[in-house]
Amino acid sequence: MRKIEWAPLNVPLRRRLETLSAFCIMTLFLFGELWLLLYYVYLLIFGGLLAKTFCVIYGIFIYYDREAGVNCGRGQGSKWFRNMYVVRLFQSYFPATLHKTVDLPADRNYIFAAFPHGVLSTGCFLSFATDTTGFRTKFPGIRSRVVTLDFHLLVPFFRELAFSWGAASCSQESITNLLQAPTDPKDPRNSDGSTSNAVVIIVGGAAESLNCRPNDYRLVLKKRKGFCRIALQTGSPIVPVINFGELDLFDQPANPPGSRLRRFQEWVKATTGIAPAALVGRGFFQYTFGVIPRRKPINTVIGAPVEVKKLDNPSKEDVENLHEAFCTALEKLFETHKSKYVENFENIRLVLE
Repeated sequence: MRKIEWAPLNVPLRRRLETLSAFCIMTLFLFGELWLLLYYVYLLIFGGLLAKTFCVIYGIFIYYDREAGVNCGRGQGSKWFRNMYVVRLFQSYFPATLHKTVDLPADRNYIFAAFPHGVLSTGCFLSFATDTTGFRTKFPGIRSRVVTLDFHLLVPFFRELAFSWGAASCSQESITNLLQAPTDPKDPRNSDGSTSNAVVIIVGGAAESLNCRPNDYRLVLKKRKGFCRIALQTGSPIVPVINFGELDLFDQPANPPGSRLRRFQEWVKATTGIAPAALVGRGFFQYTFGVIPRRKPINTVIGAPVEVKKLDNPSKEDVENLHEAFCTALEKLFETHKSKYVENFENIRLVLE
């Protein structure tokens, strides 16, 4: 049995608040959709007349607004929401830092292909769905738009949170719409001062989260080529992004391919689209187990873009060549920066599966 490592009693209030914010946001991401869906159903069945009326009207609104995610969401979301005090506490908990390696002109749209997924893509959330790490300052004129599964954009109440953080659907139609958005500063759709979109795709998805454990940089990429085809069709450069530290936030029991746990996880993923990582984090007063992420630094590094020539009907060979060029750029980015952000980096390799 593993010995419990207890937290000291004399922890400053600020650090306690940071831990509380990490707990609140993690439980929101892990259980919030189910809780909010059940709460909506409860109000609809057992609520008073006012609550039932609200739920009926809201349900009708969701039905008519069901394509909002595909239609580019609701812009970059709410500035207030992206800078909430609880989110800023969450960023400083690790802390999370965004690193820029090159300038990106705001006269074109980009695909940001981000790795690794980790358990909950915490680095991508903080760097691209909030303003806490300074993306807008470092890349003026570019909106960061994280794309996610359609399911998350249909759950009552939770969908409003996702849209307030600038999320949109990860469907091909939605990504194409975002990448074809006008970059003319005079276009009324650019009245927020930005002129281009950076569509953030967490390419490995739920499948990659099953590999999540410290320093296990096994990325699900070899067969993920759809983003390359979209890049060619829209002429959008692909920017490699690595979230160093994402894998250090949680551990999980051994689940090699073929094991009982891995078969169960893959069955749930195939059934629901969500991979149930058996996460092991920390608690409020001990560091051994719990759902709170470990207090490890997250360093999100944005690399140089892989330039793309627009092709209306790219061939399989065109897609393969771009995919190979991107894999090379991603590996170079990892090797260049791992010594700064990875412990025992000499023994850590990037593995593409």
